[in-house]
Amino acid sequence: MSKMHAERAKSLVVQRTQAVIAIALIEDGREMDIYTVETSAEAPATLLDSVQDALSLAGAWSDLDWDETVESLDRIRHESRPTPPIKSIDV
Repeated sequence: MSKMHAERAKSLVVQRTQAVIAIALIEDGREMDIYTVETSAEAPATLLDSVQDALSLAGAWSDLDWDETVESLDRIRHESRPTPPIKSIDV
């Protein structure tokens, strides 16, 4: 178990004015959510920069013709060789 999860709270009490931020992740094959509380005005912006970067990618594709894009992705999928089964992952 990771050091980050060594101490787990059974409850979370926050002021109504504080933002609660949830981050989804998968650790050791288990789906989890990490909840953190906004501690300053900059905390949410700093914490969620990577999430916003990922969401911005959707806008980058907005000018593409959807039908053509789907056909291209489908063609690429059928032309590509499948990845062999992964037997173990060392992290």
